[in-house]
Amino acid sequence: MADFDAVKIHALALTRTKGTGSFLAKDALRATLAIIDLDHLTPLCRNELISTLLDETEITRINMFKHVKRQQSFTGGRLAAKLALQTHCNSFDPRQARIENGVFDQPLVSAKTGGMNDLGISVSHSEHYAVALVFHRGHPMGIDVDRPSLDDAKLLLPDLTPAVADMLADLALADQAAASLMWVARESLGKTLTTGMMTPLSIYAPSAIKMQNGFFVVHYENFSQYQTLLWPGAKGWLGLTLPRETTFNPLSFHWD
Repeated sequence: MADFDAVKIHALALTRTKGTGSFLAKDALRATLAIIDLDHLTPLCRNELISTLLDETEITRINMFKHVKRQQSFTGGRLAAKLALQTHCNSFDPRQARIENGVFDQPLVSAKTGGMNDLGISVSHSEHYAVALVFHRGHPMGIDVDRPSLDDAKLLLPDLTPAVADMLADLALADQAAASLMWVARESLGKTLTTGMMTPLSIYAPSAIKMQNGFFVVHYENFSQYQTLLWPGAKGWLGLTLPRETTFNPLSFHWD
């Protein structure tokens, strides 16, 4: 169906040392990540994905957008979400589920069929990518993809505390890379908490940032129960937030 140069889907097998609440590990400890490289998504492939993944209401909503960029970003996010759901739920008909928005504009799965009430979803898009992550709501997660411009970096970096600035200096990152790391980490954590960027950015301050095996790991002062993994890329950084005591093999997929 889809152009494999444009679409990548990854099943994430998660492990924990502290249990999974009242849910079975086989249900709670798995997630599905869908990535669409919008630069390689041909119009033919895009139209085919729309017709096979989206329901009439979603297609109507796409056609209501007056601005092309907003239409494209919405479409990319919805397609990534449906691809992730389709794989996570063993190839069910994705047109039987709809991605709605909550009061904080957070994405929610609304399904016509049962068995999906425990699923959460996180969606993000940038100029070059659309990504979506499906997970169990008993094991909250969040995702973001972005690459702030140099002008954005000049606005973001001066507002960092001396402690955070020192952490970034130790990593010897260029300004745009440092801004990308901080912005994507905050967005990913904010989506996990359902706060987005509606709270002071200082509340998301990291307690530690380290690099290992080509990706970064961020821990937080005020949210020590979470960690964010970040993969740098020439066209965008990918950030994945998950509970701190959860692990998976981050080398199981290649980013950018």
